[in-house]
Amino acid sequence: MTGRTSRPRPRKKRRRKRMRRSRKTIVASSLAALVASFGAAGCGGSSGSSCKGLLPGDLVISELFANPKGTDDGKEWFEIYNATARPIELENLELVSARADGTGETVHRMAAATIPAAAYFVLGSMLNSIKPEWVDYTYQSDLGGLRNDSGSLALRCGGVVLDRVIYENSLEGASKQFDGAQVPDAVANDTLTRWCDATVPYETDSLGTPGASNENCAGISPTSCKENGQVRDMVKPALGDLVISEFMPDPSKVSDTAGEWFEIAVKRDLDLNGLEVGNTPGTVKFRVASLDCIKARAGDFVLFARSGDTATNGGLPAPNFVANVSQANTSGSLFVSHNGTLLDQVTWSSSKAGKSHALDPGSLDPSANDDPLLWCDGKDAYGAGDFGTPGAANPSCGIVPPGKCLVSGAPRDKVVPVAGDLVISEVMPNPAAVDDAAGEWFEIAVKRDVDLNGLQLGRDIGNPAQTLPEGECLRVTAGSFVVFARGAESASNGGLPRVDFVTTLSLVNSSGTLAVGIGGALLDGVSWTSSTSGASLSLSPAHLDPTENDNSANWCDGQVVYGAGDKGSPGAANPACP
Repeated sequence: MTGRTSRPRPRKKRRRKRMRRSRKTIVASSLAALVASFGAAGCGGSSGSSCKGLLPGDLVISELFANPKGTDDGKEWFEIYNATARPIELENLELVSARADGTGETVHRMAAATIPAAAYFVLGSMLNSIKPEWVDYTYQSDLGGLRNDSGSLALRCGGVVLDRVIYENSLEGASKQFDGAQVPDAVANDTLTRWCDATVPYETDSLGTPGASNENCAGISPTSCKENGQVRDMVKPALGDLVISEFMPDPSKVSDTAGEWFEIAVKRDLDLNGLEVGNTPGTVKFRVASLDCIKARAGDFVLFARSGDTATNGGLPAPNFVANVSQANTSGSLFVSHNGTLLDQVTWSSSKAGKSHALDPGSLDPSANDDPLLWCDGKDAYGAGDFGTPGAANPSCGIVPPGKCLVSGAPRDKVVPVAGDLVISEVMPNPAAVDDAAGEWFEIAVKRDVDLNGLQLGRDIGNPAQTLPEGECLRVTAGSFVVFARGAESASNGGLPRVDFVTTLSLVNSSGTLAVGIGGALLDGVSWTSSTSGASLSLSPAHLDPTENDNSANWCDGQVVYGAGDKGSPGAANPACP
């Protein structure tokens, strides 16, 4: 976009003094004096004032590039910051360049443009047709050349000066930056020592951070912060400490620019100072900046939102940080880093309107969250009616990581049975009280506490007829006898006292086999040549062993009457064989 332009005035390079690196670049200028020192030039005239109602400090000058290497024409720029939690319309805002004493003003009145909440916005002197991607708006030649030796920049609307800085001794090829150790502030940027020369290149022969958080200036070390007024070493996050756990690219109840948010799970007590977020690693859109230590605790979920206004952001809980980090609905990406070190990144190919992408709580790991199968749609409604759990733990996606099962939705290591842990101890292939399809059952004796998730059942373990599901842990304890039956209802299954699992596996009356295994490995198998109608095949309790139950001499007919009159001891220890 371009601003309204007046007739271009001839450009010439301002006289430079001999340059030397100096951090004394900005002269203090209190906000109270600003309003009095500037004239009453309006910000809209007869056309009205889109920026009317702004207060001093709502917009902050945070960086300026007055002295490019070589010619200045079309290369100068400066950056402003929206210090509020709402987007600001910039139409009719006046950009004012002048000498340090305020004389020799040149003014550009802005055309329509919007700066998002808590966002940086770069204004450049180049033609709109050739502006680089990182420039948000061009004032072209309206301000003439920014003075290199000393000068001032101001933001003015309706006679109200929102911010003004005085600068001097611009180092060639380097921007002047307000200290990145804190969020830009229109009072703090009056302090001489809070500004310094940029050292980070953004293009060849040019140093600065246009459109992003600034570097830390001299003062407290970037590895330190203040707690209760005392400087201490910062507890920096390391790989694995922070995990992107939820994000909302496509809210349905409000616009994307108002309602987008994302969340980072904290796995260790640490400080968030220096944390960087954005879409593409290396291109920081927001940096957590403060001289004070910003502590986060293990178990916290840190919420970043495009807007902090609950009335317009879809009813989010109060975000920890307002950050203008946009999210694409398709083919999107987010990253989190600390002082340039990448800690986590997620990508997505699509999203559903009104539903967050929520990471399964059992997969809070910066490697695990690379797997799209470990994410699901947000389930819980919040605020105006979109779905997600911003700033809180996610509900389970019902996804179980390999080697895990769930206890009340929380994953734990699965205890997989091995040979000797499970013994087939009783089989009823030929009930008399009810039909075989309703009354067949078998029993497995448990010799060690294990989980039956993934247990395979069949006549041949190489071709299982049934596999018990993953998910909630199917824990069985040593000494128990687990009943698998064709029917769950006592009224129709011959009066079984209990059924632990319903099975689809049918049993044959003669020349039958039964096998149980895990992952294709046999745990136990039995066979029989014949069966007695109405009586189970019962293993003698003295031979509860997956080898000894291969001997038919260790089996006998069931002896205890149960339910509708058949004989056996389903779910209980067998009596000794006669």
